[in-house]
Amino acid sequence: MSLLLIGEYNHNVDAKGRLSVPFKFREDLGSKVVVGRGPDKCLRIYSYEQFEKFVDSLEEQLDTSLKEDRDLFRNFTAKVDRCEFDSQGRIILSKNLREYAGITKEVKVIGNGKVAEVWDRETYEENFPEEEYTSEKMSKKISEKKLRF
Repeated sequence: MSLLLIGEYNHNVDAKGRLSVPFKFREDLGSKVVVGRGPDKCLRIYSYEQFEKFVDSLEEQLDTSLKEDRDLFRNFTAKVDRCEFDSQGRIILSKNLREYAGITKEVKVIGNGKVAEVWDRETYEENFPEEEYTSEKMSKKISEKKLRF
């Protein structure tokens, strides 16, 4: 299965921690997902298949004879939840994960290639203000990174 999650969507998390995942994402993610901490105080939603690849990659890259590497591996594998979509396309974000990302109600759900990210909407807008992504500034960043399209 090819996985390409793109776009950004405004959603709400209800008092029970339920999040409606965009339909376009659900189609690609499958019926079961893994939700975990992202490195930038956001949550990441992985398909089961993608999370398995992620864990395999970590196992290959980390030296588990080192405590620091074992701790890092544990952070990525213990602080996650397995979720299934309900009939309305929602998953439950645990209290621990919501607290980590500062999520209370309004969120931004974005596609980031092979994973979806869930951000507290205010945090997302502070980190990625529209004025930073004008065509002029993006052209400069593309040129600096020598990206080819």
